[in-house]
Amino acid sequence: MTSPWTSLDSAPGQRVFFRPLGITESSFYWDSVFNSTADIVVHVHLRATQINDPDIHSQPNVMRSWASVKRRFPLIAAEVQEYESGLRFILREEAVTNLRPDDVTFREVNSLHHAECFINDIMDGPRLLSSQLLARTYILRRTDKNDHFHIVIMAAHCVSDGPSMSTVLRSFLDTLSSRIEPPYVPLGERLHMYQPLESRLSYGNIPIVKRRWRRALGHAIFTVWMSKFKGGHTLPGKFRQSTFGTPAKTRSYVSIFSSRVSSVILSNCRRHNITMNNACYALSQVALARVLSRQYLRGQISEEEWEYRKRQPMHFSGALNLRPYQDMDWYQTGGSGDVGFNISFFWYTLPFMPLGEMSKGDSNKLELVDGAPDFPALMSFDRFLLRCANVKAQAQEVFNHPRFVDICTAGHDRVASTREVALKWLEMRDCIPPGDDHGGIRPVQSLNPIVTQIGSTLGNMETVVSVDYPLPSDQELSPLCSTPHPHRAGYPVWSPPADAVEDAKVPRLHVEYWRFLVRAHPAELYLAASFANRQLQYFTSHDQHVFSEETVQEWMRELKDATVWYLGQSHGDKLPLQSRL
Repeated sequence: MTSPWTSLDSAPGQRVFFRPLGITESSFYWDSVFNSTADIVVHVHLRATQINDPDIHSQPNVMRSWASVKRRFPLIAAEVQEYESGLRFILREEAVTNLRPDDVTFREVNSLHHAECFINDIMDGPRLLSSQLLARTYILRRTDKNDHFHIVIMAAHCVSDGPSMSTVLRSFLDTLSSRIEPPYVPLGERLHMYQPLESRLSYGNIPIVKRRWRRALGHAIFTVWMSKFKGGHTLPGKFRQSTFGTPAKTRSYVSIFSSRVSSVILSNCRRHNITMNNACYALSQVALARVLSRQYLRGQISEEEWEYRKRQPMHFSGALNLRPYQDMDWYQTGGSGDVGFNISFFWYTLPFMPLGEMSKGDSNKLELVDGAPDFPALMSFDRFLLRCANVKAQAQEVFNHPRFVDICTAGHDRVASTREVALKWLEMRDCIPPGDDHGGIRPVQSLNPIVTQIGSTLGNMETVVSVDYPLPSDQELSPLCSTPHPHRAGYPVWSPPADAVEDAKVPRLHVEYWRFLVRAHPAELYLAASFANRQLQYFTSHDQHVFSEETVQEWMRELKDATVWYLGQSHGDKLPLQSRL
């Protein structure tokens, strides 16, 4: 496969390369212009494990490590320039090999709470990235605990996604805790890995005409599928005429299960041959039903709105990894984890929310628990399993379709719409007073169609981001490991010295926790589930301009309680354990 990058200057050390952005990259670039929408923020709380090891987060060591990351993943050092013909990545060799003033910023915080406030300020404030700076990192030193510090990595979505950010983080932490520097892959070879998603799809050697035909067919099928997404509803919120043209105010919450309860939940998933991804949507539905039932019984939802919501389906969207469906040579040589945008999105629909006895309309006969019917009164365990099976069947229909990739990527062309929203906001942002409500609240009936929530399960995060660094040589993603791995990008095959292998046996850094955040789209309600430190955790983010903290936290409590009721206990079955998580 030929490289789409063109060289503008071939002087050693001063080479300049460019290529046009792909359709997907361009869509997300314009998202980011819209006050950082979809920019990724990774927050890591770290602890130095060795006594008297101040060099671990010293300025020289941090600067060395981030410079190393840029050389291994040069796309994050690129900039975007706008031309009449479209957008271009410009990659200057000097920007790859040298640190720019805003690449790394050092701050001090006096507590964990102070660090989290810093994150909230990032999510609320003006954009800290730009078209000339697509990635940067902050080091937050703790004044209350000298052996603790925080790392905050920010990246534009047009050059990154979840899998690639885990790779950048892992490489940064490993370099930070290592005393040696593995060799680099030459810049020209690395650039060959960074091609637009659309040009790297696995079509084999079929002619261009047939490729275009397949994409046209995928677009036609996608259009038919999307035409079925009508109606829907989500949490009660303040939707206004201006909502979708106003950047979101992002807020995030985490809910963690104990190790014991997490083990029971995953065991019951295996027992009933479902995944947490299958289960999350049904659990979210019944949690939402509890919130809405409570509000209706309190008189906070009108009779007209209640009758409308009772009849509506519920639509869900989330991300899926397209890396395995791209060029196999690229995938096997590091593409599985390399930097770049290589995901797509799925869409599922479940029937109207489960209401059980609530659907009959006689509230006087209802038995209420904390102001709403209990879970079994809304949806029996058998009905829960049926809804999980419904999600599973829809997933199989999507993933097993012969035009799966073409259907997914047909929905990526949002360039015109995202550009229009971004440019209009840039033109109007100084004319709108802070806190202006921009019109009255729209009824839920006018939000047609609307997605209930977006998000998906992220799996076991410890397989991609370890808790201790440096990585020992027997860890398959360690740069010291001699066995190639598709997810280990940015490192050539080499023979590490014996002292480096020995040093890596003793950890210098321990990850206390890490969080993956995305600046929300307007009116977005996001939910993800992941497994780390032997604990299942839910992570949610939302647009606070639309959804109140009180309502989102109530929904999260109901979601956690629903998970415990349906999957955290036995329901009298004697089925043997299945092999699938």
